[in-house]
Amino acid sequence: REVALAQLIRRPDWSEALVRALADHKISPDLLGLSNLHRLRTHADEAVAKHATSVIAELRGPQQQQKDVIIAGLRPEIVKPGSAANGAKTFTQICAACHSFKGQGASFAPNLTGMGAHGPEELLVHIVDPNRVVEPNFYTVSIETKDDLSYDGFVLRENANVVVLRNQTGEIEIRKDNIQSRRNSTRSLMPEGFEQLGAEALRDLLTYLCADEQRYRILDLSAAFTANTTRGIYSAADARDESLRFKKWGMLTHRSVPFDVVNPLRMTEGKNVIVLQGGAGLAQSYPKQVEVKVGLPVTKLHFLGGVASGGYPGGKSNELAAKITVHFAGGASEELVLRNGFEIADYSGRVEVPGSEALENLDQLLLNGKQVRYFAKPLSHRGMVESLTLASYGNELAPTFVGITAEVGEAASAVAVSAPLAPTFTWGAGLKTLIIGGGSSHDFQRWFNQADVKTLNEAGGISANYTDTTGGLADVIAGVDVIIISNNKPFTDAATKEAIFRHLQNGKGIIGLHPGLWYNWKDWPEYNSNLIGGGARGHDKYGEFEVNVMEPNHPLLRGVPAKFSLKDELYHFENDASGSAIKVLATAHSPADNKDYPQVFTVDQLKGRVVGITLGHDAAAHEHAAYIQLLRNAVFWSAGKEPK
Repeated sequence: REVALAQLIRRPDWSEALVRALADHKISPDLLGLSNLHRLRTHADEAVAKHATSVIAELRGPQQQQKDVIIAGLRPEIVKPGSAANGAKTFTQICAACHSFKGQGASFAPNLTGMGAHGPEELLVHIVDPNRVVEPNFYTVSIETKDDLSYDGFVLRENANVVVLRNQTGEIEIRKDNIQSRRNSTRSLMPEGFEQLGAEALRDLLTYLCADEQRYRILDLSAAFTANTTRGIYSAADARDESLRFKKWGMLTHRSVPFDVVNPLRMTEGKNVIVLQGGAGLAQSYPKQVEVKVGLPVTKLHFLGGVASGGYPGGKSNELAAKITVHFAGGASEELVLRNGFEIADYSGRVEVPGSEALENLDQLLLNGKQVRYFAKPLSHRGMVESLTLASYGNELAPTFVGITAEVGEAASAVAVSAPLAPTFTWGAGLKTLIIGGGSSHDFQRWFNQADVKTLNEAGGISANYTDTTGGLADVIAGVDVIIISNNKPFTDAATKEAIFRHLQNGKGIIGLHPGLWYNWKDWPEYNSNLIGGGARGHDKYGEFEVNVMEPNHPLLRGVPAKFSLKDELYHFENDASGSAIKVLATAHSPADNKDYPQVFTVDQLKGRVVGITLGHDAAAHEHAAYIQLLRNAVFWSAGKEPK
């Protein structure tokens, strides 16, 4: 079967037929297995890859959405202080039969030692939804033998004569000539339902697992990954030797700092490293910069990478290779500059440079004499780091990042546990409307604060205020009628996130505006799936396009021309197939994708009203008469009032 599937996937037309069979429920995703689903999602034919990604997400959507709701309810509880002593008891009773932790327990399932560096919120996802991300070497194989026996486990080893499965009972050797049937599954042997332990027991367990890992937090780079190391990542995808060909995946430590080398099979889009634009060929197609969400009080950043295509001894010594901008809460920033021949060396050989060091035992980690390097950068500024921007200079160097780990010092820990200070506002008569902004890539103060607040306060019947504080807002949100979410910086506390959903449940209004309609927050998937019904991961280049009104009689479009043109970023907003449904009221056509994308829409909710407006990059939108009318209409309509 595997040979037949491999042949099918080689041809785009046969691959597309396979995707249609999945969509029509004629075959099960489990039949294809994790690796073949991955090959469809990352198919060389872009249309096949896009269709496969959409179909697979839709097939898995309803169950994941249910899990997201459970996780959202537990997340505010598990970040509170817990009892490590009680957590140790829970580990012994529930987990130790399969998992090892600090030398205690069985070695059947993945070793949990060091996993606390991922933090309690990320570990919660794996506990509640163990099938969301399954390492290929741990997904289940079911075998039925000719003597009517059944076995489940993962393949420990295999040759031409026997296959050896391992499960909780031990190792089982099965002769291949005695196998009646064999079925591969993408599921884990770990059972579901651990949310039934309750919030207190889960909080104690996570406190125990994370107790020794408070100093470091592995940053989630999945939203920023640009390349797949199982293929060529520099000149061409089929130049497989021009890559970092890892022999193993998962946790590793260097100088006691933990990193995670991500298996691309775990990723929806099949990417596992960040390569930024530079050099020639494929490397010129990568983005020039990416953003990494942090939300931690960081004192030092540790990097696994330190290499580039065209790096030293190639290129110019001391040439600018990459810039890392650290964005702090409150608007401060700090820049870290990486240079060729100092931190950066070429990936293709074991070349030394003074500003970074090669990892130990590279031959056990990488094929063909390639290298990755380690370096660290202390931060001079102290405070909550909201995000990092990683940027190249677009020269002959294509800088590459495999992992980033944040170090949280004692002083920073004090910042982390202190409650965010809630801003105070003066409200006038009318609908109390709070605009939440702040982040990167936009002039939030000028347009979302000064321009939009003025637009709304001059409408009559609206009292608007702006804040770029994204924590400690629970009490403020409870007292307003409409929230406009335009920030792309992370919300810093669970109470604020809860208050946003509670605001909707209380029948009030929410508007997702331009940056707030992106897939911004990996740790808050329910915002995109449940609250705003999807999100954007890309946009056309800034330029002029035409907006076409589809529902001119809807109150939101009152006073808005049937067609209008403006300059903006045409967001590629797409409805989450497994999330809340949307009703599209206005669209714009993307020449890049030859596709229409929503520009104005509403989201189906049982209570409250949600509006999405993808427009709003700069003056061309915020000072446009149609945008001004849309924004005012959205506030009135979402609050249950008739627009003026």
